[in-house]
Amino acid sequence: MKIKVMILGMMMLLLLSGCSDPVQDDLMNYINEDLKDLTALEEEALAEYESVTGDNYEDDYTTYVHIKDVVLPTYRDFLDQLEEVKPATSEVQEIHELYIDAVNMQNNAFIKILAALEQQDYEMVADANEMLADGRAGIRKYTNELEKLADEHNVELTE
Repeated sequence: MKIKVMILGMMMLLLLSGCSDPVQDDLMNYINEDLKDLTALEEEALAEYESVTGDNYEDDYTTYVHIKDVVLPTYRDFLDQLEEVKPATSEVQEIHELYIDAVNMQNNAFIKILAALEQQDYEMVADANEMLADGRAGIRKYTNELEKLADEHNVELTE
């Protein structure tokens, strides 16, 4: 009788362990491991950009040099590392691609801002600012989709 109970218990454990959620596992790895160090790099690049734009703007030359020498290299490093992330499941891959697309849009906007400053073309600056807005909208979409997937797979996101 004890042997039957032990065998039944082991079979239940096997059944329970076989019910794991690969998307949940991938999502937890994606958030806790893959993106862990990357978010700080992204925040650093964006803070550097903000340090020479908007209320912090001094002049075109200062902005140009800072974007060229600090913002773009930092953001490009972030983008390169982001592109190296390879989620295991198609669900997480799809959401990750949203993030890459949005980050590429912002990176291209920074490049366009440099060109606009070189050419003193304020219409190009307006286009670049629109690209930045589109990039931010893409990141919001990514965040919303990530939250939705996390809810669907019982993954709690924290700040």
